[in-house]
Amino acid sequence: MVDISFKAIFGKLVKVAHFLVNKERIPAYLAVIAGMVAVRGLPPIHEEITMMVAFCILFLLLAQTSFRRGAWLGFLFGCGHFTLSFSWLITSIHTYGGFPLPVAILALLLFSMAMAIYPAIFGALLPRLAPRPEMVPIAAPALWVVTEWLRVHIFTGFAWNLTGYGWNTREAILQIADLGGIYILSWLMLFPAAVLSLLWVRRKKTKKVFIGLGMIAMVLGLSHLYGTIRIGNGNQETNNSTRWSAPLRVALVQGNVAQDQKWDPDFRGEGFFRYLDLSHSIAEPVDLVIWPETAVAFFLQASPRAMEQISKLSQHLGAPILTGAPMADKNEFGKWVFSNSAVILDEGKNFKRRYDKHHLVPFGEFIPFRDYIPENVSKLTAGTSDFTPGPSATPLPWNQGNIGLLICYEVIFPEEVRKLAKSGVRWLINITNDAWFGEAAKPQHLAMARVRAIENHLPMVRVANTGISAAFDQFGHELGRIPPNEMGVITVELPRAHSKSLFSKAGDVWIWFWLYLSVAALLPSIWRNIFKSKQQ
Repeated sequence: MVDISFKAIFGKLVKVAHFLVNKERIPAYLAVIAGMVAVRGLPPIHEEITMMVAFCILFLLLAQTSFRRGAWLGFLFGCGHFTLSFSWLITSIHTYGGFPLPVAILALLLFSMAMAIYPAIFGALLPRLAPRPEMVPIAAPALWVVTEWLRVHIFTGFAWNLTGYGWNTREAILQIADLGGIYILSWLMLFPAAVLSLLWVRRKKTKKVFIGLGMIAMVLGLSHLYGTIRIGNGNQETNNSTRWSAPLRVALVQGNVAQDQKWDPDFRGEGFFRYLDLSHSIAEPVDLVIWPETAVAFFLQASPRAMEQISKLSQHLGAPILTGAPMADKNEFGKWVFSNSAVILDEGKNFKRRYDKHHLVPFGEFIPFRDYIPENVSKLTAGTSDFTPGPSATPLPWNQGNIGLLICYEVIFPEEVRKLAKSGVRWLINITNDAWFGEAAKPQHLAMARVRAIENHLPMVRVANTGISAAFDQFGHELGRIPPNEMGVITVELPRAHSKSLFSKAGDVWIWFWLYLSVAALLPSIWRNIFKSKQQ
């Protein structure tokens, strides 16, 4: 018989309290809290120092700990960090996916735990690679970058909110991304944190404290100096180039169609006409008009009337229309397949200039391992059938220069955008519908698109259904934006970029450099052991 007396309940509560306040569990609590606090360094808050302090705490917790305990502390740090960082997933799963709130919260927790495997790897390996505190500044930042690289690539990858995006408001420092991509920005965020952890351990040695602070100032100062010089030289290049080639004039159209109305059969026509009306308001000559992802929320191939209206609009503006739209095609077996696509349309009324999204969102646009999943389990986005991925990241041909087209979250993957840049595209265009992500994700997604422009020295135009729509030149300078949750049209002038960045040319080499730095801290210990064995 269960004892439900006051004394018994009070006794159980006391046991739970003793369990929770046990001193041995304090590091675990600190790891979770540090992970959550580190999110404040990311967009839209941008508290870089707060993020550095949070990582400093993690490094101190991992000092001289066991492999198993280090993995556990890293895992807890990741759980706290990713649960808060990816909290917008609740909007996608619950509000627009239709799942009950408890299910959405559980899905977020499970996904965060899966992503926390990478910090767990970091926590397990760091004490082995840096057995002494003075080795942490060498090993920790590089090892964290390696785990971020793994997160970007394994199981289709998820490159959202890498640590380096914390520098988003520091325009000069952002310029080093053209050397080593977002990964070098992540390294730069963690290097001061690693040095601070060493200074805390050696805090009684005043001389070493000053040396450590000087190292932080030097590294950040050199990064800022490089960026300042790069921007200055770039502005001069742009001014000289405009004498020979006029900038591209692009109109960004943001319809602000609510997600719960976008795919409603009774509203699809109204949403389409909203984009037509907004585009007709463009008064000045433009070279290209851009609508966002699935601005046309129906199959264009089955709507000759819609094609006729777009053709008339293009003729009226004297410019083609680039729009997102779902596409339906029959494969070689006569089966219908569906794509999340973008097309450039003009008075020609054909789909020759078309790009099919190839990096699809798991569960959002397709169900992984579909052959083993019941057919009644459908993706979160509209429609019962999965999208089929396009062949690869291929340039979209255009007479003004090939376009590097990126649909939705394809823009968050550095290597994929770099491949487009190496193929010779002249512009990067990201069309997206962030409405189903919620408000928190919008500035984060925008920051990632901006860094892609800097990494590859290519202008970036980003057009989103509910915002934030914006354009950047090859140095990340904002050329104009439409605020979130507003209808609007803006025209921007995109400079014609000429140079290629070191990252776009040699990005593959960097991962080997970070791997080398990760294990370089072991070399003194290895050398010392060899020297001792020879003496014996």
